[in-house]
Amino acid sequence: FIMKKVLISSVLALVVGFQMPASAMELKGENKTISPVYKPTKSAVKKAMTKMGYTYTIDSDGDIKYKMQGANNWIIYVVFNETSSGKLWNLQVVAQFSTKKSRYDELIKYINTWNSKKKYPKLSMADRDSLRLSLNFPIQYGFNPDEFEENAIGMFEDTMKTIADETDPMRL
Repeated sequence: FIMKKVLISSVLALVVGFQMPASAMELKGENKTISPVYKPTKSAVKKAMTKMGYTYTIDSDGDIKYKMQGANNWIIYVVFNETSSGKLWNLQVVAQFSTKKSRYDELIKYINTWNSKKKYPKLSMADRDSLRLSLNFPIQYGFNPDEFEENAIGMFEDTMKTIADETDPMRL
């Protein structure tokens, strides 16, 4: 009976032309949370940024650009990663520091040590004079604004402060 119900719903979805929402995996004996999870859309992310108190602009690629409050007002981007069909599946939070070319080898050693000890955010050299910090935040199955605030934006900004302090002599 259940299989027949699923088959009929699937056929109906194909005929009507809409995508059925992904069903959450049921975990017997576990409690569900009450945190809101929204359809992953650019507008949901923008509304969350506004609700978090950020003033931002949209860059020429359509991504969010904002200044981190506090020291140096660093620029941070929230990049929308989409599938070839246009479905939003990931948010990439990215920022760059200008660095001294003469300190490149030192920075590479720092980056290798950081990346071997930390799961995320990750560091890389965008160029010989540009240190990049990036964090991927998958949202393919839903956007949770509370998790985004704490585990993407909050963690990223805290990490930026740490990186800035630890690399200060190597930056411009």
